[in-house]
Amino acid sequence: MSLLFRYLFLRHARLLLLTLAMGGGMFMLTDMVERLDVLLDAGASPLLMLLYYAARLPGIVAQILPAVFLLASVILLCLMTHNRESIALQAGGVSPGTLTVMLVWCGLFWGVVQFGCSQYLSIMGEGVANRIWHEQVRQRKSELRVLDNLWFSDHNWIVSAGELREDGQGRDLAAYQLSDDGLRFDTVVRAPRFETRQGSWTVFEALRIRPGEYVSERIAEFNLPLTQDAGLFFVSESESPEQLSFWLLGEAISRLRDAGSNVEGLQTLWHGKLAYAASLMAMAFVAAAIVSWRDNVYMAVALAIVVTFVTYVLTLFGDAMGQRGLVPPVAGAWGPQIILLGVALLRLHYAGLRR
Repeated sequence: MSLLFRYLFLRHARLLLLTLAMGGGMFMLTDMVERLDVLLDAGASPLLMLLYYAARLPGIVAQILPAVFLLASVILLCLMTHNRESIALQAGGVSPGTLTVMLVWCGLFWGVVQFGCSQYLSIMGEGVANRIWHEQVRQRKSELRVLDNLWFSDHNWIVSAGELREDGQGRDLAAYQLSDDGLRFDTVVRAPRFETRQGSWTVFEALRIRPGEYVSERIAEFNLPLTQDAGLFFVSESESPEQLSFWLLGEAISRLRDAGSNVEGLQTLWHGKLAYAASLMAMAFVAAAIVSWRDNVYMAVALAIVVTFVTYVLTLFGDAMGQRGLVPPVAGAWGPQIILLGVALLRLHYAGLRR
């Protein structure tokens, strides 16, 4: 790692974190103004309010980070131009293209941060925030979805459940283990109650029968060798599949595709999660293109805000087109970023020719 890159990265990080704090603060302040009456009427304590917004913070960071990265990059390049740092670097043999590449590496780092926030911290935080809002503020229990008469296969097991709730609790489970030739049942398990957590299926007060050995036994509790994630069964029923993690959504797509379902909408969302994180690298080129045209910090920031708005509209349009099947999911998710990157590269090429 070169000294110049460390200098650029640290200076860019300071600007980004400052801009992120301002943007996130404005976002939460706006939301707080809208919800404050409800929180006060419910008698929510300051600690509960703090916990609610702390849980929502990773999702807010993940949502605004591309725009914040663009603003921080534009401000940094403008400051370097006005402080004559860019001229000094060019005199020392460091081209504007080298600075742009360094910003792309910064975009890769913050893109990984955005992906982690959106796929890990944001999902956990939104679950906590929703429980606080519905149970402690609205004073009502969150409604759990329930699936009845569920059937599925897992390797050499065929499983049926009379009821499966979204919290992983279920009843009336029957599991049949097929022999290697698939002509008979080696094991039959029946249980009045079961629970599943992250692919682990535990049955209680179960009756295990081995027909070939004419043996049956009662077992208070044991784990079935199943790998199926019960959360996938609720994907097709989900009102907001975009809240699913990248990996869970990928598994759901695979399962639903094998079942013959139309998965174009889910595929668009899956690609969109990657494209949104990767957009930070595209924003590095956009920032360089903006400053190559106008290095006045006020005009550059204003143009960056306009670009952010246009990108947001294009992203919504691409997602809608992909989910409706009007364009391939890859084009719907990645198209806006490719368009943005193409325009930025054209501008940088033109600026290079003029230089």
